Amino acid sequence: MLEALVAIVVLAVGVLGVASLLLNSSRFTQQASYDTTAMQLATEMAERMRANPAVSQTGAAAEAIIPNRYFIDTATGQPPALTAANSPYAIACPGTAAGCAQQLADFDVAEFWERVSTGLPGGRAVICRDMVAYDQATGFSWGCTPSATGRADDAPIVIKIGWISRLAARTVAARVDMSDMGTRPQVVIVATQGTVN
Repeated sequence: MLEALVAIVVLAVGVLGVASLLLNSSRFTQQASYDTTAMQLATEMAERMRANPAVSQTGAAAEAIIPNRYFIDTATGQPPALTAANSPYAIACPGTAAGCAQQLADFDVAEFWERVSTGLPGGRAVICRDMVAYDQATGFSWGCTPSATGRADDAPIVIKIGWISRLAARTVAARVDMSDMGTRPQVVIVATQGTVN
């Protein structure tokens, strides 16, 4: 009788171990899916920016007058509305080449914003000039550090994407702050390099 009880306890511990392994496997698989999605979104947005240099690579002097339309933080503000009235695929471009480039930039940002917010849990994206995207002590950060030279266009344009990780602690006290939508970006890529002389 005692042997049967010991066998049941050992079997129960084994079943719990397998269940834990399956749960962690599911979490790692989902996190890998989010990593892939974020990298694809960042790479695609970088390509869109490179294809529209009239807006994305205007330089510091122009950005001081008219802010770069690609520079966003999805945690603040609202995206440009995606409608048939402003889609470059639905209507003809209004007038000048500069107007077409601005319309395309608005469309790119609106679509990117929508895909980040719907494709990643608590998704957040920041596009800005950042000279120090990574710090050895703290890792990646949402902040944007301009160039130390004083020229804004010396800093590269980076795309930062983060989300609520499935690997994060599950306790209420340790949970990722939802207002920050992730304590740090998980994916950071350089869209265009700076112009240090």
